[in-house]
Amino acid sequence: MSKNAGKKGSAMSAAVSGTEAIRTWTDHRIGIPALAEKFKTDTKTGLATATAKELAKTEGENALTKKDVVPWYIMFLKEMIGFFSLLLWFGSALCFIGFIIQADKEDKANLYLGIVLAAVTFLTGCFSYAQTSKSAEMMAQFENFIPPRATVIRDGQVGSIDAKEIVPGDIVVVKGGENIPCDICIFQSNEMKVNNASLTGESEDMFIDPDLEPVENIFETKNVAFFGTSCTAGEGYGICFRIGDNTVIGQIANLASSAESAETPLSIEIHRFILIISAVAMSLGIIFFIFGLVYEYDIITNLVFAIGIIVANVPEGLLATVTVSLALTAQRMAGKMVLVKNLESVETLGSTSCICSDKTGTLTQNRMTVSHMFYNRKTVDCSINYQAYQKNMALAKPDEKM
Repeated sequence: MSKNAGKKGSAMSAAVSGTEAIRTWTDHRIGIPALAEKFKTDTKTGLATATAKELAKTEGENALTKKDVVPWYIMFLKEMIGFFSLLLWFGSALCFIGFIIQADKEDKANLYLGIVLAAVTFLTGCFSYAQTSKSAEMMAQFENFIPPRATVIRDGQVGSIDAKEIVPGDIVVVKGGENIPCDICIFQSNEMKVNNASLTGESEDMFIDPDLEPVENIFETKNVAFFGTSCTAGEGYGICFRIGDNTVIGQIANLASSAESAETPLSIEIHRFILIISAVAMSLGIIFFIFGLVYEYDIITNLVFAIGIIVANVPEGLLATVTVSLALTAQRMAGKMVLVKNLESVETLGSTSCICSDKTGTLTQNRMTVSHMFYNRKTVDCSINYQAYQKNMALAKPDEKM
C-alpha cells in the first residue's frame, strides 16, 4: 500500500471516529451553569472582548476548512491527457510523422487526419472541462453555511460581529430568519423554531424549549441549535460550545471530504478497452511493417503504411461520443435538481443495483402525500382526482353483474 493510500485511509478513519463521537457529546446535558463555568462565561454579560480575542488565537476562526482546490489549469490538463485522450494524441502525432517522412507531399491525407484527431481531442477535452468546472462552482456554493454576521453579547452589551470571530463561550442571539452561526446550547427562548433539514433530512421545524429535560441523543434534544441550520421563528439565547470544524456540520463535511474515490465502472471498462485496442493496433502495425521488410518495400513507404494501420485502429469518435452522451445526461439530471460533479458518475448511477438509505427524507422531496384512504369499509385511491374516482365508481364491476 502506498503512503498516499495510507494517509487517505487514516484520514477516513479519523473522520468516521469524529462523526461517531457526536452521539457521545454531553455539553447539552450538563446544565447551563456548568456549561458557563466550563467556558468561563456569563449568560448575562457574556465574554469580555479581551478574553474573546485570546480565545480566537487558540481556537481559530469559526469557519469550515476548505478542501484543497485543484488549480484550473491542472484540471484542464487532466482532461487533455486522460488515458483515452493520450491514445488520440499519439495517433495524431503518428499522422504528422507519417506526413513528414512520406515522399509524396501532394498526398495530404495524413496531415488532415492528424489535424482532425488533434481538434477532436482538444474540443472534447474543453467540453468535458467546462462541464466539470461548472459543477465544481455550483458545489462550492454549498461548502460554507456560515452567515456573514452574528449577534453576540460581550461585555454586557449586544452587538453584531463577523460570524468568523465567534469563539466558544460567546452568548449568541438568534432570531427568526437567521442562520445559526455555530453550535449553541439554548438557555432562553421565545417561541423559537429551527429547521434541521440540512443535517437530519427532516422537513418539519423543531420547537426549541430549554425547560425540557435534555435527551441523550443530541439530534433529538430540544435545547441545541446546530451550525448550518436556520431559525425559522421566534428568538433564542444560547452559549456557543463548538465552532468551525468541531461542529456537527464540520464533522460531516470532514467525513465527506475524506471519502476515498474509487475508479468508476466506465473508466475501468474504457481503460481495458484502450489497452486491447492499443495492443491490437501496435501488433498489426509491427506485423505489416515486418512483412514489408520481408518483401523488400521501401522503408519510408513501409513505415507510413504501418503508421496508417495503427491510426486506422484508433476509435477517433468514441471519446467525443462518450463525453457528449454523459454531458447530455448530466444536463437532463440537472433539470431534475440533481447535480453531477463527475460525468462518469452518471454511468455509475445507472449501473447501481442497490441504494441503502436510513430514511425516506434522504431520497425524496421532504413531502408527504396521501396514497390511499380507507373509510366506510372501502379503499379509495387518492393518486387520481375526484372526478376520475367518481367515473371509476360509476363503471359496472364484473362482480356486481353476477
